[in-house]
Amino acid sequence: MLTGARRVVSGARRFFAPEARAKRLLDRSMRIFDGIYAEYWRAIVPDRDLAPDKAQFDAVRRDGFCIIPNYVDAATVAALRAEIEAVPGFATGRYDGPVSFRNFPHDGICGLQITEALPIAHRLVVQNDEMHRLARALFGAECHLTGATVLNKYDPERIDSSAAPHWDDWRVRLKSFLYVTDVGPDNAPTLYLRGSHERVPWRREKDYASRFLPTASAGGSWYTVEPLQFEKVSFLGAAGTLVIFDARGLHAGTQLKSGRRIMLMSMYTTHLPYGFRPY
Repeated sequence: MLTGARRVVSGARRFFAPEARAKRLLDRSMRIFDGIYAEYWRAIVPDRDLAPDKAQFDAVRRDGFCIIPNYVDAATVAALRAEIEAVPGFATGRYDGPVSFRNFPHDGICGLQITEALPIAHRLVVQNDEMHRLARALFGAECHLTGATVLNKYDPERIDSSAAPHWDDWRVRLKSFLYVTDVGPDNAPTLYLRGSHERVPWRREKDYASRFLPTASAGGSWYTVEPLQFEKVSFLGAAGTLVIFDARGLHAGTQLKSGRRIMLMSMYTTHLPYGFRPY
């Protein structure tokens, strides 16, 4: 009888201990987030019939990405590069003009908003109805262009903060990179883990932390990623290549070893307004 009473008291102490209470509250909070998560994704209805290119739609749905060589012809690439090179100081991250710009000197990368001041870039990204339609086919009618940026990775002495494996959001985040320069193994290609937009067992915990503990969850570690055994795919391509990818999949930047990497980036979401998105 006494032994039973002691067990009850011991169990009560454990139940009311601060750490146990914190764990119960965390579990409850995560279950509430599960409802928010489910409600958001129930409203996202893909429609393959709306896709202008069914192969691109299928690749992004299946693998998380699609690489399209020769999306832009050589003459257009040359004109585009000349347009970008004419921007004063942009090549070295020192632009000081009226267009929205941000430099990340510790990362060795800078971004310039694509406006009508860059008419070729503007036509290829902001006015790209084919890409807009693909985004809506993949993620529903609310999916829209959220940002359009020229990115220039210019300093091979820097390893930028994107080198840690990560995904960008728990909500829709579709991106495209249109290469203005060749991107080979030495030109900081993005690394993507094929299929990781769907099959990560700890996605729930990571997404919860990114929503409510964003500083604590920043970045990531290959230690937790390697056991998942996803195929690592480098986004290599000549100038004129278009890469489209679901940024909810695990991806990472790599170091620039030579030259510069210049590309046009577009971002699509369902929940953010259009504006300057430097990365």
